[in-house]
Amino acid sequence: MKRILPVCMACVLVFAMSACTTSSNNGTSDVQQSTTVFDESSVSLTPGEPDDEGLSANDTGSLESIATNPVLQALEQRNSAPREEFTGKEIDEDLLQLLGWAATGKNRDGTGFVVPLAMGSEPYVSLYLVQESGVRKFLWEDNSFETIMEEDIRSQVAMIDVEGAYAYWIYVIDLDQVPMGNTNWGYHTIGSMSEHQYLVAEEYDVQARYMAAVNAESVIELLGFDAEEKLPAGVMVMAHK
Repeated sequence: MKRILPVCMACVLVFAMSACTTSSNNGTSDVQQSTTVFDESSVSLTPGEPDDEGLSANDTGSLESIATNPVLQALEQRNSAPREEFTGKEIDEDLLQLLGWAATGKNRDGTGFVVPLAMGSEPYVSLYLVQESGVRKFLWEDNSFETIMEEDIRSQVAMIDVEGAYAYWIYVIDLDQVPMGNTNWGYHTIGSMSEHQYLVAEEYDVQARYMAAVNAESVIELLGFDAEEKLPAGVMVMAHK
């Protein structure tokens, strides 16, 4: 993989907001993401003087830095592309690798990963990439892909079809690997994974939309999963802008 990882440091720093993108419900509804643009004029930047919402520079740091700070810019620009606006345009292989790394890759020795994992574990959510050419599993050990099948199943992995999708990422909780069998930890991790992918996607002009509406039964059947070991729990739709 090309050395473009440092450009996306923002994706390593935002796991705290991950719970906003996950759902532990029945997974049948599309998750709506906020696209509100931050308005600096609405916040008082005088130290210690809160605005009408109770925010102050002491509480949030220097909000003026959003104009120049790449981390804050990435957060301010993060958004979900409308389903009807996906272009179907290709995402190149290097960028697909980067998007996989941003979701579940290593960033230091030992059990150091770009997303927080319970009890110092290795990843217990697997990432599958679905394209016209087939399905590949992302391998966090060396940032590579393993071919699972050579068949286009994009129209069968989500309850809501996105006509212009170039690719779907499927987040699959490995039930036999989650510490203490706590499935909720899997959903929390998917929150971090999807947010990281959002931030990288925005940096590289890629449309993205997370949906909880994964067709779990279809994915289990198509990929030959054991339902007692694998739980498809969400999808991320992507295409180049």
